[in-house]
Amino acid sequence: MLSVSGERDQPRPPAGDRPRLDSLTSLRFFAAVGVVCVHVVGTFPTVGAVHRGAELGYTGVSFFFALSGFVLTWSARPGDAPRDFYARRFARIWPAHAVVTFATIPVAYLVGDRPVWVAMPLVLLLVHVWAPPPSWHYAFNGPSWSLSTEAFFYALFPFLIGAATWPAARLRRAAAVVVASLVFGALAVVLVVPDTAWGFLLYLNPAYRIGEFILGMGLALAMGRGWRLRCPIAVPVAAVVVVYAAVAWLEPRDSEGQIPRVLADSALLPAFLAVIAVAAGSDAEQRRSLLRSRWLVWLGERSFALYLVHASVIELLAAGLGGGPVSPGRWLVIAVGVLAVSVVVASLLFAAVERPAERWLRRRLTL
Repeated sequence: MLSVSGERDQPRPPAGDRPRLDSLTSLRFFAAVGVVCVHVVGTFPTVGAVHRGAELGYTGVSFFFALSGFVLTWSARPGDAPRDFYARRFARIWPAHAVVTFATIPVAYLVGDRPVWVAMPLVLLLVHVWAPPPSWHYAFNGPSWSLSTEAFFYALFPFLIGAATWPAARLRRAAAVVVASLVFGALAVVLVVPDTAWGFLLYLNPAYRIGEFILGMGLALAMGRGWRLRCPIAVPVAAVVVVYAAVAWLEPRDSEGQIPRVLADSALLPAFLAVIAVAAGSDAEQRRSLLRSRWLVWLGERSFALYLVHASVIELLAAGLGGGPVSPGRWLVIAVGVLAVSVVVASLLFAAVERPAERWLRRRLTL
């Protein structure tokens, strides 16, 4: 039975000792799988429902942005100094990002590409998504553009978290302003700007995508005050599937033959937020769930590394197989193979770089 519980009137700042969000950790893996699928179908196009479903996998990034805002707010520490927050974020994402960035250099030469060397400093500083040349957005490791966008969110988070002390009515008004800004901002761009520019303005652009992050923050603040969306996790998951299938089936196209990414992201965002709300509520109450199973949490913990390495795995496979269109059956075999190999490589990166580097840097950079 679907129900929404109330919110206490008095604001309560987020606490740093809340239960582990194992269900949300597991969900990160499924979002990463979506991103893997869209990159596989970009290199190995297929036909029919398989192609239509896979090409919307980029919406996993929208889920990641909302989830990031939620998790950072849920786990925020009262009185935490911005310096310590920035240090933890640096320790969390930069070592693996830097290692994979340099590892893509030999991969590029093996597959016959040329690295965009002039973009290297911006890539390492995680500001390359702001650079004007489109080739710089995806320089070295294409998926790292979203890390550049996340870095912008992190820069603002210590200031945005001040909303934790706002009364409930003010938070609701702020959420309405964010939603209105996303909707009317997208409409203004769509009506005025050629669709060839939509990709940057409404997909890559951190100043637009931060709306998803802020909505995730707002959801965490509401749940921290007692609000709950109470229903089986199957309900919001079914909503995701229905909306996803509807967008894929209707296939609205721009002048370049692509489904406008802002359309799919916007259509799915409410369902994504509902999934996060129900899963986080389950974790907060320590309810048993398939999403809290050890193997799914294990995969979720390696989802960041999976996100970083899968593009290079696809490039190497395409160099060996030649890329190009394939049948749906063969595409599924390729996708499963890419995912399996990427999980193995991601596990090595997680064990050898991501986890130990994060621990080492946290001990030395935080007070």
